[in-house]
Amino acid sequence: MKTAAFLLLLASSLHAAKLEYNRDVRPILSDKCFKCHGPDSAARKADRRLDVREAALTELDGVRAIVPGKPDVSELVLRAESSDPDEQMPPRKSNLRLSKDEIAVLRRWVAEGAEYQPHWSFVAPKALTGSIDTFVHERLAQDGLQPSSAADKPTLIRRVSLDLTGLPPTPEEVDAFLADASPQAFERVVDRLLASPRYGERMALDWLDGARYADTNGYFSDKERQAWPWREWVINAFNRNLPFDQFTIEQLAGDLLPGATTEQKIATGFNRNHMVTNESGIIDEEYRVEYVADRIETTSTVWMGLTFGCCRCHDHKFDAITQREYFQLFAFFNNGPETGLVKEDDPLPTLDVATPQQRTELERLHEVRQGADAKFKQLAEPLGVSMAEWEKTAGAELAPLTDKLAAHVEFEPDGTGEVKGGNVTYEAGVLGRAAQFDAMQHIELPAELAIEADQPWSIGLWMKPTGSLNCVLSKIDPTGERRGFELIWQKGQLQINLVHRWVASAIEVITKEPMKKSDWRQVIVSYDGSRKAAGVRVFVDGVAAPLNIVRDTLNGPTGNSQPLRIGRRDNGLGYYGHLDELRMFRRTISGDEAKAWYWSDRLRGILAVAPEKRDAKQKDLLLDYYVDHHTDAATRAAHDAADDAREAEERFRAQLPKTLVMQELPKPRMSHLLKRGQYDQPGDEVHADVPASLPPMPADAPRNRLGFARWLVSPAHPLTARVEVNRLWQQCFGEGLVRTTNDFGAQGEAPTHAALLDWLAVRFVESGWDVKAMLKLILTSATYRQSSAPTPALLARDPENRLLARGPRFRLPAETIRDQALAASGLLVEKIGGPSVKPYQPSGLWEAVSYDGELRYEQDRGEGLWRRSLYTFWKRQSPPPALLTFDGPTRETCVVRRARTNTPLQALVLLNDTTYIEAARALAALSLAQPGDDDARLRFAFRRVTARAPQTGELAVLQRLLAQQRTRFSHDREAARQLLAVGASPVGRKLDPIELAAWSVTTHTILNLDETITRR
Repeated sequence: MKTAAFLLLLASSLHAAKLEYNRDVRPILSDKCFKCHGPDSAARKADRRLDVREAALTELDGVRAIVPGKPDVSELVLRAESSDPDEQMPPRKSNLRLSKDEIAVLRRWVAEGAEYQPHWSFVAPKALTGSIDTFVHERLAQDGLQPSSAADKPTLIRRVSLDLTGLPPTPEEVDAFLADASPQAFERVVDRLLASPRYGERMALDWLDGARYADTNGYFSDKERQAWPWREWVINAFNRNLPFDQFTIEQLAGDLLPGATTEQKIATGFNRNHMVTNESGIIDEEYRVEYVADRIETTSTVWMGLTFGCCRCHDHKFDAITQREYFQLFAFFNNGPETGLVKEDDPLPTLDVATPQQRTELERLHEVRQGADAKFKQLAEPLGVSMAEWEKTAGAELAPLTDKLAAHVEFEPDGTGEVKGGNVTYEAGVLGRAAQFDAMQHIELPAELAIEADQPWSIGLWMKPTGSLNCVLSKIDPTGERRGFELIWQKGQLQINLVHRWVASAIEVITKEPMKKSDWRQVIVSYDGSRKAAGVRVFVDGVAAPLNIVRDTLNGPTGNSQPLRIGRRDNGLGYYGHLDELRMFRRTISGDEAKAWYWSDRLRGILAVAPEKRDAKQKDLLLDYYVDHHTDAATRAAHDAADDAREAEERFRAQLPKTLVMQELPKPRMSHLLKRGQYDQPGDEVHADVPASLPPMPADAPRNRLGFARWLVSPAHPLTARVEVNRLWQQCFGEGLVRTTNDFGAQGEAPTHAALLDWLAVRFVESGWDVKAMLKLILTSATYRQSSAPTPALLARDPENRLLARGPRFRLPAETIRDQALAASGLLVEKIGGPSVKPYQPSGLWEAVSYDGELRYEQDRGEGLWRRSLYTFWKRQSPPPALLTFDGPTRETCVVRRARTNTPLQALVLLNDTTYIEAARALAALSLAQPGDDDARLRFAFRRVTARAPQTGELAVLQRLLAQQRTRFSHDREAARQLLAVGASPVGRKLDPIELAAWSVTTHTILNLDETITRR
């Protein structure tokens, strides 16, 4: 695993007095040899092991891999130096090669005695003396380098503000820092930022990545879940500086603490953030096992920086962790009551986290409902006799419509129509039997049943679809101009097409509100022959459905010689689900008739069932109709009041917050080693325990999540403190001292400053796991405060700044880029916590990935558009696109180090996304409100974004741009109008549009500067 940092370390070490195994040799062996000669017994070749000294020195088949002090007789060196393809190691078929420098290191190491060391991260950190700067400066001196000078004050306050709060400093904060000449000025800035509530939001951002937080379930239909109370807990925990050991224990096992509080139970949502599925037909145990495996991988990555997932199927190939130890860890997390198949949007177990005020309101609504129910019940009880009498004659009242009836399909086994493409099966329906389709078969009615553009007609039927995209009905030419009619069910919406020539001459309307497909629904399409989209009406369960008009250009006939196909478009797009009771009329249907038609079909089917066999829903439907049509005003009013009270309570109850939490079964579930990691291949029983290569759990520690969490943060644990301080270092410097934040094992990168990492880890534990104190220690170091501008020589010597000879410089995280624009423009709504919000994003993205179409993005109105990005609703199948473009993760799995890319799409987002155009307009309005001339206002806007004043040349460029835009918009007022129409904020809309548009383009340019999106 050759990285730039490793080569730097290697070059330095070659001149040292003696090679170190962990620093110089282990990376070579791990990368090139351990796959076949390492810890994994199943993958080991020739039974030869090189990761353990005793095994490497042992004679095997007359050969010793290593003879200390004698490289010329050590098989390791001889094979590495061999040019014989049959002898050379690694073998050529492995596609691995040792470089000359690496072979030289192996030879020298054997000559020096081939001393081994335990892997550095599995050994407890050393208690050393020093400081961040002394460790860094000593390392620089070894390479003949000097630290860079300190960054200027504007750069420094912007840097630390972004690092600790994710927001830029205000001009007032910059001025206060510039005016403070005391040696403690910067320390005071750090203290102020650490005390800001914005700090908790910034710290939570990285933690959400690691915890794979999202607002949806992930798999299959990716339904919405409530988990935001856990996110709020994280923000508050950071703001109150909850010690990291307690922060760990509460998230992994807060529910198991004695007398666990509601807040401690909410904290356990960390390990409920994984994906779940509600897809019918899955194997429940298979997915339950996957959820447990996800917890192991996430927990081991976040707290130990180890790739435990590699051990699920076999012993780890590079680290001293066995498959048995993996399943011993598995046992800690295998005792929850959750199932693999999730039937609720919020998968159990959940915790009600309603506020006292919300509980009071719910109790009030429940009392109102009980009172309304009791009043109606009192009036409804005497109706039994009259209803029974009414039922005897109800058939006449509920008689179906017959005026100008053109066709009737009952969907009975011997019913109307010719079945094509296979057999139709029949089940109980709305009236008698219903037909079940699986897209292979359809029913045809004669072509003579014309559907013309200039004639009125209506078609109605009952449907219960199971697919996401179906053609319910069609009478359309399969070729050419697609002339005819079709009714499509598409992800919950109904699409009606009347076509003369597709696109050029057609009507296309789509229902606005999606229908749920879980129960029978009656759909009626009525057309008045006007050739206008306004002449199309759609009724769902007797109620007119609002329509979106997509096309309204029909100017010719729609008739054709095709049959009316029920359950198919033409050769494709068959129907999945049930259909019942189709009627076609040669006239339009009024709203009253649609309602009567609905009740006729619905109730005649119920009345055909013996009273004692009717279910509760059927009884309620009969009562609803009877009350509305055959009782006095007082009874109808009481019935309406009871319905309103029930709906009010259910609507309020559905809005009450709850969150996903961990919970233990009363009796622990038996755990097994799963062969090849397969859920259905149990092997030996295993019991909860930790790997032998790490310190043991105390003998009296409970073998549950609480005991495991306490073990993680015990002072003897070699990994947890290192992993966390490395992550904090990464937050401040862009890269950790160990770059592979997720892998502190043999395949991970060695620390560039091992002594510094140990010193920080020990200091962290000794401080009481004080996160704010550790951040202050890092941020107030001279190393952090260096200028990030490199000399050409330094850039050539250390392009990635692994030696820390200069300050950190890197592209800002996605959320910070957006939040900075909102803050600089004055649009940012600084509200802590609460449910996720839905700011601007392109339309149609959710519909494109939602299986059933019932999940669609409804953009917020008001403050939700300008909340911090931390609160943006995160849908796993369609993450916020602007954040994803800037390397935000999908949150499907744990991520502790985001990638940083540089793509043209990022520039397109900054230039075109509604958020940035609107922010530019708001910043322009804010600038125009400032006193002074153009220069003063340009300086104001520039400082709001970059925290510094523009240089003379920069100001001149902005002046020219402003002048050009004034000229442009004065000649094109429509362009100005279109630009200023972007976004919902009213800010600036009363200003002169030409001036505001010119300034908006100018401030938009400032928001697009490389300096703006870069942390220097």
